[in-house]
Amino acid sequence: MKQPVAKKPVLFQLNTALYLGMVCFNPVYETLKFVLEKREFFEVEWPAIVTTTEQGLTPILIGIPYFTVQRAQILWYTLQIPDTLLQQYQSYVPHLFQNLVVQPDPSIKPNRIIKKEEKPETKIIPFPFKKGESDEDEKA
Repeated sequence: MKQPVAKKPVLFQLNTALYLGMVCFNPVYETLKFVLEKREFFEVEWPAIVTTTEQGLTPILIGIPYFTVQRAQILWYTLQIPDTLLQQYQSYVPHLFQNLVVQPDPSIKPNRIIKKEEKPETKIIPFPFKKGESDEDEKA
């Protein structure tokens, strides 16, 4: 069964350079913030090094389909990417920007969230009495 994948562009700074790429995550179980903040590894699809030119920031594709980054290696990141930079990146890898968010798989049932107004059903289960105790109560 194929897992649903969401991809969001992220600009982040490592010790080596400034990078731009699509961070992949499972939208059923994770949010982008959760993926970026946890200390584990995650994949960045079609990463590009971002350089400064007279026209501003320009992405240069590294030429590999993805790389793996650990959150601890990131100095800072931002989701507020300048439109011109994002458009340039999109022109390099247009296929990544089609269907950015895949709908969750209907066969995967997320945990049911109870709204504040909605009260969970409570079932009353009578406590089992020892044999003879309930008979004494009825006689009294």
